[in-house]
Amino acid sequence: MNFVCGYHDADLRDATGLGHGRLIAAHATRPGRDCWLPRLLAGDLAGIAITEPNGGSQVHAITATATTHRDGSWRLTGTKTWISRLHEAAVFIVFFKDPAGNLCAGIIDARSPGLRREQILPAGLTGWSWGELRLDDVPVPPKDVLGQPGEGMTLLREHFAHYRPLVAATALGAAAAAHDQVARCLSARRGSGVIADLRDNALISLGRSYAQISAALLATLTAFRLSAATHPLAELWGCAVKAHAVDTAFAAASELTLLTGASGFTASSRLTKAIGDLGALRYADGIHDSLYRSAGRALTPPAAPHLIPLSQPPAHAGGLIHA
Repeated sequence: MNFVCGYHDADLRDATGLGHGRLIAAHATRPGRDCWLPRLLAGDLAGIAITEPNGGSQVHAITATATTHRDGSWRLTGTKTWISRLHEAAVFIVFFKDPAGNLCAGIIDARSPGLRREQILPAGLTGWSWGELRLDDVPVPPKDVLGQPGEGMTLLREHFAHYRPLVAATALGAAAAAHDQVARCLSARRGSGVIADLRDNALISLGRSYAQISAALLATLTAFRLSAATHPLAELWGCAVKAHAVDTAFAAASELTLLTGASGFTASSRLTKAIGDLGALRYADGIHDSLYRSAGRALTPPAAPHLIPLSQPPAHAGGLIHA
C-alpha cells in the first residue's frame, strides 16, 4: 500500500495506517489509548519529535528534559527541530529525558499550553508543514508517558524497525512512477516521429532502473516481514533497506528525468516533485550515513560467532521466504 501511495505522491506516506501513532496504540496507557486511538483512526495525524538543533538525530544528545513540578507532575522544556506535520498533527510523540535522566517518550496534545512553532519551508515533501517545535513548561501527565520509565530507546528502535520499510516502499513507489512516466514519454516521442528511435543510453537507463527498483522493493518486503515477525535482524534490515531504497529511488528518478529534456524540470513537473521528495527522504527518518553505520555496527558485534554472513539468509519467520 505504501508503494502505491508513493506512486501517486510521496506526501501520502502515512495514509495507510496510524503512522507514528502506532506508538500510542502499542505503548500508551489505557487512558491514553482511549483518548487518542479513536481520533487517529478517524484521520487525525500524529507527529514525532526526536531531533534537536544541538544533536540532530543523535538520540543520546537529547536535551529536552522534564522537571518535577511542585504538584508532583512533570513539565517538559526543550526545542525539537525538522519536525514534519508541524501544524497538521493533532498529537506529538516527543522523546525527552525524565527527571532522572532516562530517555522517555510522551504524548503531547498539539493544543497544549507552552507549545510554539516556527515553520521552515522545505525543498521537498512540502505536502506537510515542517520546522521547529518549542516546548516551554508543557505538562506531561503520567497517563501520557509511553511504556515503562527509561524505555524510550527500546520504543524508538522497535518503532523505526517497522516504520522505515514503509518509507522505503513509498520512495520506491515514487521512483516507479517516474520510471513509467519517462518510458511513456519516450514511447510517445518515437510513436509521433519526434525521434526516429531510442538511443542505447536511454534503453540502458530504463532497463537498469527497472531492475534496481524491483530488487530494492523485494528487499523492502523482506525488511517489513522481519519487523512484523519481531525478528532479531529487523532493526538491521530496517536501517539498511531504508537508506538503500531511498538512495536507489533518488538516483533512478534523477537519471531518468534527464531523458525527458527540459520538460522534466519545470516547476509543475511530477518528476521535479519526485526528485525533491526523494532528496528530502534521504534525511528524514535517519540520515543515511548514520543508518548504514548502524547496520555495519550490527554486523560487527564483539562476539564474532554471532555474525550473520551474507551467504546465510535470515531464518524463516512469519511467512518470510528465504533469499
